[in-house]
Amino acid sequence: MDTSNKKNIIVYIVVAVIVVAIVVYALMSGAGTKPTVEQGAVGEKTNQGTVTEKGVVAAPGTSPISTSTGEVVTPEGKPVQNDVIPGTPQAPQQSNPTSPEALPSATIKLNVSSSGYSPNQFTVKAGNPVTLSVTATDNQTHVFAFDDASLSAIAIGVAPGETRAITFNAPARGEYSFMCNVPGHAGRGETGKMIVQ
Repeated sequence: MDTSNKKNIIVYIVVAVIVVAIVVYALMSGAGTKPTVEQGAVGEKTNQGTVTEKGVVAAPGTSPISTSTGEVVTPEGKPVQNDVIPGTPQAPQQSNPTSPEALPSATIKLNVSSSGYSPNQFTVKAGNPVTLSVTATDNQTHVFAFDDASLSAIAIGVAPGETRAITFNAPARGEYSFMCNVPGHAGRGETGKMIVQ
């Protein structure tokens, strides 16, 4: 075998190793995978909510999670938009008043009072459906909202002692701060952070 053939073989091996490394990295980082949604029969309860004909619903009033795509969708089956005005038909919908105990086990449950959010930080996976609940544990009204305009549609308003939830698909990796946007509440410490991995 001459020297040029040996060099060509070495180049092919190096290129093959690089391609394999890229594929392994993509698989390990979750690239190209769709969010996971528990399957079940209509009416069955999963750790994400109750299976309905429109998808998995965490609480009455919330937007369903499509069992075929893993995306949070409108009642018409179109993906919700995280960057629109809260409460519009394209936005993720907040639930009717509920209780923390009635929410599925996968729900991220936050309490809010004049002393702040508890917990004030949580972690989710990029692209996955997230159900988030907020409970006002004092005698004040609070409104959960993200600071980032790309998440402007995700808002939860709670009256004193009330719990509500919302389901949305997590954004791209990064850190997203949230607050209570009732005037003066963020200034007294009603703030926190969502970490997306």
